[in-house]
Amino acid sequence: MISEKWKTIAGQVLFACHAFVLVLVVAENRIAIPDWLHVFGRLHPLLLHFPIVILLLALVLLLFPNLAKNRSDALEYGENLLLLGCLTTAFTVIAGLFLSHESGYEQDQLLWHKWSGLAVFWLSSLLYAYIKEPFPLWQKFGMGAIALSLLVSGHLGASITHGEGFITAPLASAAPTVALEDAEVFAHVVMPILENKCVSCHKASKQKGGLRMDRPELLTKGGDSGPAFVANDPAGSLMVQRMLLPLDDEEHMPPKGKPQLSEEEIALLEAWIASGSEFDRKLVSHGDTTALFRLAVNRFSDVKSYDFKPANSNTVKGLNNFYRKVQALGMDSPALSVSYFGRAAFDPKSLAELREIRQQTVSINLNNMPMEDGDMAELAGFANLERLYLNFTSITGEGLRHLKDLPQLRILSVSGNSLDEQAVSHLSEMKNLSQLYIWNTGLDEDQIGRLRTALPNTKIETGYQDDGTVYQLNPPVLKFDHAFFSESMEVNIHHPISGTSIFYTLDGTEPDSTNYLLYEGPVVVSDNLTLKARAFAPGWTGSKPASAEFIRSAKSPANFSLAHPPADRYKGDGANSLFDRQKAVRDSWNLNWLGFRFTPMDVEMEFEKPTAISEMALSIWYNSGGWMFPPQEVEIWSKPDREAEWKLEKKHRPSQPGKEDPGALKQIPIPFQTEGVQFLRVVAHPIASLPEWHGAKGQKGWIMVDELIIN
Repeated sequence: MISEKWKTIAGQVLFACHAFVLVLVVAENRIAIPDWLHVFGRLHPLLLHFPIVILLLALVLLLFPNLAKNRSDALEYGENLLLLGCLTTAFTVIAGLFLSHESGYEQDQLLWHKWSGLAVFWLSSLLYAYIKEPFPLWQKFGMGAIALSLLVSGHLGASITHGEGFITAPLASAAPTVALEDAEVFAHVVMPILENKCVSCHKASKQKGGLRMDRPELLTKGGDSGPAFVANDPAGSLMVQRMLLPLDDEEHMPPKGKPQLSEEEIALLEAWIASGSEFDRKLVSHGDTTALFRLAVNRFSDVKSYDFKPANSNTVKGLNNFYRKVQALGMDSPALSVSYFGRAAFDPKSLAELREIRQQTVSINLNNMPMEDGDMAELAGFANLERLYLNFTSITGEGLRHLKDLPQLRILSVSGNSLDEQAVSHLSEMKNLSQLYIWNTGLDEDQIGRLRTALPNTKIETGYQDDGTVYQLNPPVLKFDHAFFSESMEVNIHHPISGTSIFYTLDGTEPDSTNYLLYEGPVVVSDNLTLKARAFAPGWTGSKPASAEFIRSAKSPANFSLAHPPADRYKGDGANSLFDRQKAVRDSWNLNWLGFRFTPMDVEMEFEKPTAISEMALSIWYNSGGWMFPPQEVEIWSKPDREAEWKLEKKHRPSQPGKEDPGALKQIPIPFQTEGVQFLRVVAHPIASLPEWHGAKGQKGWIMVDELIIN
C-alpha cells in the first residue's frame, strides 16, 4: 500500500500537472516549444500505453471489488492505481501537447484526439478527488465515461499513427480480388503496398514531410523535399532512395519500428517507376518478361495452370541472350514468355530458334521489332500462344492470316502499324480474341465498325473516338540502327496516322511552326547532334516531341575486357556494352547499362594497329537526386605491347553536379590525345562519398555507363 505521505506528494504533483496542462491548452497558439522539450513530446507514443493499462485495472477493481477475496483491499488497490493512472495520464497528455506542435498532422483529427485525451485526464482526476464520497451512482457513471474516453482517444490516436484500418490492412492488401487480365498496376499492385507500409504516416490526418500518399494526384505532387518519384528514374526517386537507406538512418522510410517493405515490394515499386509510373495502365499491357509483370503476377490467384510439361532448363538458358529474354510466366509455371530487345539486333529468322519451346510459349513480345508480313509465318506454330504484342513493327495486314488458326490466342496488340483492308479481313476471323488493340493503325470508322460487328465478344481498343474532343497526336517513331555511329547513318521518321506532317530539328530545340525542317525522306547524320521530331495533322493538336541523341564514335578496339565485372543488377552485356553502339535510356532496368559502385570500371583495350586518338568520352547517366554520379576520377593507361607494364598517361577529375542540377544522359569528356597507341586502359572510379547535401551523404555512389566513345 502507498503511505499517506506519498499520496499527498503525488496529489500535489497531479495538481501542478493540471495547472501546467491548462497553460498549454489556453496559450496553445502563443507559446513556442523549445527543441529539447520536443524530445519529450516524441515519447508520447511510448508513454500512452501505461495509463491505458493502469486506468483499466483501476476501473475493474473499483467497479467489481467483490471479485477479490478482500473487498476493502480491492478498493484500496483500485484507489492507488487510479492515482498512478492520473499521474501517467498527466505526463502522456503533456507529451502529446508538445508533439502536437510539430508539423505533419491533420488538425481536425488531431483536435478530436487531443480533447478525448484531455477528457480521460480530467475525468480520472475528478473521480480520484471524489472516490471516497458517498455518490456511488455518479462514480459508476464517471468510470464508464473514463472507459469510453479511453476507447475513443486510443482509436483516434491509432488512426493518426497507423492509419485507418491498420489491423485489417494486411488482409486487404495481401490478395487482390480482381482478375489478372483486369488488374491495373497502380490500383491493384502499387497502392496496396503504399496503404500497408506508407499511408499511415502520409495521409490527410498525418502528413509527415508534407507528403500525402493516399491519392495518386497527391503522390505526384510530392512533399517538402520534392516529388516522391521521378517517372522512369527509380534511382533518382526520393521514395526509393529513402527505402534503400540503412535502417538506422534517420531518413530511412518507413521509420525503424514500423513494418518494413520486403525486397519484393521495393522491387515492385522500382519497376513501376521504371515503367513510367502510370496510374491507369493494366498489368497485362506490360510485356510478360518485364520486371514489373514478373514481380506482380504472383499476387493474383487466377494465374492460369497448364498441363504441358516444362521445357528443358538448359534449352531455355541457351535461348537467353542480350537481345532476347525467355523465362517462366510465374513461379513454378511451365508456361514461358519471350521478349525481344534492341531493334538493330533483331533478326526475324531468330524466331525459328524457339521451335524447341513452341509448346510452352504462351506470350511473345515483338514490340518495336522490324517484323514484316512475310516474317509472320513462323508464329503459326505456337499452338498455345495466348498473348502476342506486335506494336510499332512493320506489318500491314497480310501476315495476320498466319494467326487465325491459333486456338489459344486471346490478346493481340498491333497498335502503331499502318494496317490495310487485308488486316480487317483476317482480324475479323479471330473469334477467340478477348482483347484487340488497334490504336493508331490508320483504320477508318467503317473498318473499325466492321471489326466490332465481326467480333462482338472482343474488347477492341482503338484509342480514339470522335466525340468532338481535339486529341493530341502520339509522337512520331524514329527508326535507326544505332545511336552511336562511326562515319554516318540514316534516320527514318514515320507516323502511323496518314496525313500527318513531321517537323524536326537537329540542334536539340523543339520543332514548331517557326522552327522546323519538314521531313521528306531519311535524315543523314554525320556528326554529334540531337534530333527532335513532332507530328502535326488537321483536327489534332501537335504531338509531344520524339527525341534521339546521335554520337559519333569512329574507333573501336579489336579486343577488350573488364578487370572487374559490373554489378549484377546493371551488368548489360558485359564489356560488349561499352562498344555495341547501343544507346541506353533513363531506365535502371534497361539492359544497356553497366553499373559500378564498389569496384571501378576498368577496361583494357587492344587495337589492331597503333591508332591516333583525338578525343574520348564516357556516355553516362547521372542523377544528383539519386546515387548516380560522374566518376570521381578517370585514369588513362597505355603500354607499347602485350607483355609490357601499364604506364599512367593521364588523370582527370570530372566536375560533379550540384544539388539543383537535373539528372541527364551525358557525355563526360576525357581530355586525352595521342598519335599512336595499340594498348589502352581506362579506369573510372565511382565517387567514394556522396556530398554533404545529399540524402545519403557519405555513401558510395554509382557510375552508370553505356558506351566508351573514341574518335
